[in-house]
Amino acid sequence: MKSRELKDIEQERYFATIQQEAEEFDEGTREMSPLAPFIISGGKNTERFYFIHVNALSDKYKFNIKPEYFGDESAYTEAFPGRIHEILTKNNDARIFCVFDMDAVLKQDQMEKHNEFIESLKHEIESGQVTICDSMPSFEFWLLLHFVDHEGLLKNYSQVSNILAPHIKPYFLDSTKGLKQLLKQEKHLKDSQWVKRLMDEGRIEQAVDRAKVCLERAIRKEGEQSYSKVFHIFNTTT
Repeated sequence: MKSRELKDIEQERYFATIQQEAEEFDEGTREMSPLAPFIISGGKNTERFYFIHVNALSDKYKFNIKPEYFGDESAYTEAFPGRIHEILTKNNDARIFCVFDMDAVLKQDQMEKHNEFIESLKHEIESGQVTICDSMPSFEFWLLLHFVDHEGLLKNYSQVSNILAPHIKPYFLDSTKGLKQLLKQEKHLKDSQWVKRLMDEGRIEQAVDRAKVCLERAIRKEGEQSYSKVFHIFNTTT
């Protein structure tokens, strides 16, 4: 009985730490269930604040978020395994979603490392503990799907941002800034209004539906369609 109580106390402290980190950015964040999915990402700012704000604003979608789970896109193959091990060591029932940009893999000729990374997580992926949520070319394509279904391949961030900018820039307080500046700098992302507008009118659910269609196209026409597997996070969250 004592060992059971000790385990419960340790787990409670662990999740309380995660909750405290999220509340530093938004006081509206509510207490999260220990079974809420963990998000780890190669993107430091856009992805982190997107999920922090969704977590705080939504009653449906809840995540465990920690700043150190969001880092350098180019180093995800080295950083993710340690983060995954840390999470699963403390909670065997955790679901972990790995978010990263596929154009970084292709641009830096990291496909061999990427394949080794996937192979090293074969058991966790097959068991459902870990889900790979890459986007081609970048996470911003997931944001674009909140507004439109884009058919065809966008090869890099610049191509995505040119289409995304007219849709999303008006949601920021200083919409005169360039989109890259708005999405990469913490001072612009900390205000939750841009994500609140992304959530209006069922846009997340629309993005999920569009992302499924894009992924089907990408499988059918390999190399000719952009996609985002981020929809898996929202497709299974309750």
